Amino acid sequence: MGELVEKVKDASLAIVESGTETVLDNLPKLSAALTQAGLHGAASVVADGVVGAVAPGVFGAVMGYKVRRFERNVIELISELSASMDKVNERLDRLDENQRRKFSEGMYRDAFLDSIVNENEPEKVAYCVHAFINAMGEEGVSDSFMVALFDDLSRLSRLDIRVLNLHGGSYFTEGRTDDDYNRLISEEGIDESQCRSIRQKLCRFGLLQSKNEEKREQNLEEVQEALSELIKNLNSNKIKKLHDPKYQRITRSDSYAITPLGRRYLRMMRQVDEPE
Repeated sequence: MGELVEKVKDASLAIVESGTETVLDNLPKLSAALTQAGLHGAASVVADGVVGAVAPGVFGAVMGYKVRRFERNVIELISELSASMDKVNERLDRLDENQRRKFSEGMYRDAFLDSIVNENEPEKVAYCVHAFINAMGEEGVSDSFMVALFDDLSRLSRLDIRVLNLHGGSYFTEGRTDDDYNRLISEEGIDESQCRSIRQKLCRFGLLQSKNEEKREQNLEEVQEALSELIKNLNSNKIKKLHDPKYQRITRSDSYAITPLGRRYLRMMRQVDEPE
């Protein structure tokens, strides 16, 4: 993927100058999708920039199935943009020129594209588009956050996100208004050990926190404090009574809590018009 992305970025400047005619000639499905979407205003600029950035000269280096996957993902992207066109235009119009360019032709668009061009799960394309559009209206969005967001989304599976959503109070339902752990296990065909592995992965991403790990950290702090008091006593003429450390009990079955970053990611991925 890295080589493809580099070629995409190298080609993007020339593509912006020449427009999207070449890619639309070579990829009629995208041409039809753009025409049917009827995008206008700032949303049209974003869509043209997205399609144009990944166009000519790239497809000779990839196999046919990658082209079909790319077409499928970009058609889904265009569909989502079209459905939220008014919101896209409204939010982009509120941004200053520098931020607007990052979304339409700059680093935010590039990070977003990297997350969907080779995406194998169609459902995740919608999540990435929602995150991209919601970021336009998000306060305190930084360059590093946007790059990390889309890099993480590219490495999380649809199932990872569904498990995360169980811990976040169902920020988005995906049509499942009564989603719960038992339903997830049954529908996804996984067992407890696989679900635990997913939770551990989400912990490594900083999206969940193991309560047992939190207890271990608290126990370590207790030990450090007790040792500090012991050393003070050894160096003191007056010996004070030491209190036993208050350890947190580590249970065999771990439990997990969503982190602030995990909640923010879920909030970014929700439907654009869905209330918080």
